[in-house]
Amino acid sequence: MRIAFLRKIKNKIIFSARQFIFRLEKRFPIIGKPLVAVWRLLCALKFITEKRALKIKAKIDYGSNAPDLDKIYLVSPQKIEFCLSAPFNKWRNYGKILAGDWDKLGPKFEELDSYKAIQQRFLEGKKWEETEFYKRILGYIANGEVNRGCKNKEELDERFKNIDLLYSRIKKNGYKSKEELHSPEGWLGKLEKSSAVLDDVSVAVGRTGQLLFIDGRHRLAIAKLLNIPEIPVRIIARHAEWMNFKRELITFSKNYQGGQLYQPLTHPDLQDIPHRREDLRFKIIKDNLSLENKTLLDIGANLGYFCHKFEEEGFHCYALEENRMCLYFLRKLKKAENRRFEIIPESLFEYKSNQEVVFDVVLALSIFHHFLESKDSYSNLIKFLQKLKVRELFFESYLPKEFGSRPFYKSYAPDQFVNFIIENSCFKKAEFIGNSEEGRPIYKLIS
Repeated sequence: MRIAFLRKIKNKIIFSARQFIFRLEKRFPIIGKPLVAVWRLLCALKFITEKRALKIKAKIDYGSNAPDLDKIYLVSPQKIEFCLSAPFNKWRNYGKILAGDWDKLGPKFEELDSYKAIQQRFLEGKKWEETEFYKRILGYIANGEVNRGCKNKEELDERFKNIDLLYSRIKKNGYKSKEELHSPEGWLGKLEKSSAVLDDVSVAVGRTGQLLFIDGRHRLAIAKLLNIPEIPVRIIARHAEWMNFKRELITFSKNYQGGQLYQPLTHPDLQDIPHRREDLRFKIIKDNLSLENKTLLDIGANLGYFCHKFEEEGFHCYALEENRMCLYFLRKLKKAENRRFEIIPESLFEYKSNQEVVFDVVLALSIFHHFLESKDSYSNLIKFLQKLKVRELFFESYLPKEFGSRPFYKSYAPDQFVNFIIENSCFKKAEFIGNSEEGRPIYKLIS
């Protein structure tokens, strides 16, 4: 408690000194300008020195898996749902990997009065003065407090005019990162560039992988209200448990997935983990879907790539997967991104063994050929196909040449495989819709 109190006093002194120096520049430029230049120089050097030290420490602790402190992450604004429960200093914690309970969930971002005020201003046409956000800040100022750098109503009104300008600029010109907007002048401006970019929307990654809002509320609120698909985001800090999970994924990819994951991961902080395919299949299937906002079953879901992607498209998804290691990561990745899709921890033939399998869309991508290896699995595949009550099936066939002399109970060319499915299911016709990265043909079967 004493340390926190002393830190609060120190921060207040630093803030007051900064305010004094920058006001001095306006009133007495001859004295103020040199002081401001010295202040900016000291801040830039402090930030650069601390960042270098953090990079060295991260390299020692995590080796090649150390987080990239300079990386910009493209993130859907809708993925940033919660704030941290307590104030979080982005400068003091920049680049750190932290244990403890600092990542407790606070309010939802869209419940903040600042978000509601921006919504009321730009969607409902209200004046700033009518919003609770404006009234709250004005109340602090009326009580003699300097809030958001403002000490009177005139300065506050000027600050809110800047939000109007920001909204208009983003709506007209699109959303740009601070790095794109930053045009440094002189050697001091260039020196400051590395710290200036921290004015982007910033988040922390909690222990389960949730992106927790820290700073940049006006820009994030505007991006959400304008339905901008992706914005540049800075990850300020990560929880130590999240980094342990990331290491588990990397170990899993090396020991059980041939050195690379089968598919990319959709979480922004995991997309640098090597993977074998970018998955052209998603685009091919999406472009050929006739249905919207329906149920979708992914057979052999692996780590859930298609359920993540199609949930974003509005589908109610189900991930059918029996591999225990895949299920472990599948569940954690679902939680990391607040997904709603349902996980079915069963084999294809155990699932609804005596019931019809009813879905709008089913994905059977590079999976059915595994059941051609023996007479029993072949018979079970036929039974499964006969249970299907599905409107659209997306089927990716294997290529016989891929398996060489490997013995199969039944071996089909891709078009023969499609005919086999039609003969034993509710589907009436099929059309070829494209090839995966490996050249495997993909078909759309319609009931």
